[in-house]
Amino acid sequence: MKSLDVILIIISGGGLIHGILMSLYLLTNKKNQGLSKSLMATILLLMTFRVGKSVLFYFVEDIEFSIIFVGLSILLLLGPLLLFYIKSITIPNYHLKISDINYFIPFIIILFTSFFATEQWFIENGKFWAFILLAFVYVHFAYFIYQSWKIVIKISKKRNEKLTKSQNTVILWLKNVIVGVIIIWLSYVLNIFEDKIPYILGPIIYSITIYTLTFIAYNSGVINFDGLIFKEDLNENGLFKNIDDAIRKDKLYLNSNLDLNTISKILSISIHKTSHIINDKTGTNFNNYINKFRIEEAKKIFSNDKDKQYKIESIAYDVGFNSLSTFNSAFKKLESVTPSQYRNLLS
Repeated sequence: MKSLDVILIIISGGGLIHGILMSLYLLTNKKNQGLSKSLMATILLLMTFRVGKSVLFYFVEDIEFSIIFVGLSILLLLGPLLLFYIKSITIPNYHLKISDINYFIPFIIILFTSFFATEQWFIENGKFWAFILLAFVYVHFAYFIYQSWKIVIKISKKRNEKLTKSQNTVILWLKNVIVGVIIIWLSYVLNIFEDKIPYILGPIIYSITIYTLTFIAYNSGVINFDGLIFKEDLNENGLFKNIDDAIRKDKLYLNSNLDLNTISKILSISIHKTSHIINDKTGTNFNNYINKFRIEEAKKIFSNDKDKQYKIESIAYDVGFNSLSTFNSAFKKLESVTPSQYRNLLS
């Protein structure tokens, strides 16, 4: 065996093993176990089988024709399952219905056909029917990728500025998943031109894609999310309004000792709950949220202090900062200029 073939086996084989281990982890991890995790695990297992078939087809001679046919038919499962996964993680309390079995009719037909179709039949009847079959399978998969993408885009536009941090994380994750699936889909469509594109390209691209998506999933923590993340929490909305009103109306941000504990005691809720609500509703942490109010207050002082009577350090302390350096860095982070540069721009 050539050294290049060994490398290809290691790369594609590693992706297969990784896909199997990930699917088993999703099925056995009891934390927030739900439909979305089960669907993702199923998709990974089916993709692993499909890619495994491709690896066998490339390295093993005289592979059983039925295995090739079944591997192709699995693509007819992946499209509907992807759509169900997208719905399960964007629609609160989403459940599969009995009528959803209709989505799998093409798979059932092709799978049933695999028991009767033979390689000899395809050879005798030319490449035309083989091309028609491939075209149908790939167009079918592409249709469900498109439908899945429409759902994600619709949610993005519908909720617009109202998206919470967690919801934004889910939408970004789903976009990455769909892009990953499109890349895998393209790699297999290119197999039609096997004389120009190496067949092993599909498993290699799958392996790279699955590694990348796994990294993104764990880095974002999205692996434990489900459709409930898009459920309107009226209680949290009300609590955030109370937090925001208290900070704005009473100008609590002017207190340099203001912290989560102070806010929590005022509203009689836990520190963890206060932190979660602020992070979720503003997309930033408590310190950045408070500093935004302080900097707006500082900008008002700068606007009214045309004669520059007050030192910048004095203003920093007046609006709630504990040090000039902290004020400078927070101001520049928000306004892209330092406080002194901002003051000079007003002159």
